Amino acid sequence: MDCGGVFVKYVLFIFNILFVICGILLITFGSIMVSTIKDFSSMDETFTANSVAIIILVLGCLIFLVAFMGCCGAIREDACCLTTYSSVMMVLLISQLVLIIYVWVDHVQIQQSLEKIVETIWQQRKTDSILLDTMQRTFKCCGLHRFSDYGVSYPASCCDSPSNGTCGLTAVMLRPGCLDAVDSFWDTNVNIIKYAGLGVTAIELVAFIFGCCLANQTRNSARRQNY
Repeated sequence: MDCGGVFVKYVLFIFNILFVICGILLITFGSIMVSTIKDFSSMDETFTANSVAIIILVLGCLIFLVAFMGCCGAIREDACCLTTYSSVMMVLLISQLVLIIYVWVDHVQIQQSLEKIVETIWQQRKTDSILLDTMQRTFKCCGLHRFSDYGVSYPASCCDSPSNGTCGLTAVMLRPGCLDAVDSFWDTNVNIIKYAGLGVTAIELVAFIFGCCLANQTRNSARRQNY
């Protein structure tokens, strides 16, 4: 293999190490989102939010597995493995672009679905307070809009160190309302999905091109050895 082929080989290997890291990050991020909203799975509106988290988690697993295959194909100079890697990488690239476009275009709709979940949980607090307590502990919030929604008595889930099953005013004064807390959570994470996803997609495109080039060079080298 010539110098150009060696360069492509090791650049592809380094790219796939980055993919492995990105895959782990996506798996971690998707797991956090799934674990955060899993307790709300009884609500119909959670379908949109759950679907995004699950797609991120699945994509993370696929990227990790494909990156591992790309590392092996690059080091062993296996044309079949590299061709398979490039094909799967193209499918992943397209799928990831679709996900990014979906989140970019419908992020307001997803946020509205999350807000409906919060409002429904708040309205059902008198018959089922478990979901509300879980949400307030998870997002470190108190009340729907603010702590004063409870009046003068605040539940134990509104603070980290309750006393006799309730929280004092000083412990909840700085806590945001759950609507604001969930909106802030989504606003932060949607930017991660958008820009981190675009960065990973750009790297995947370069890796796809390099994978095709290395596979072609490997096949050509094998043909020359047969003559």
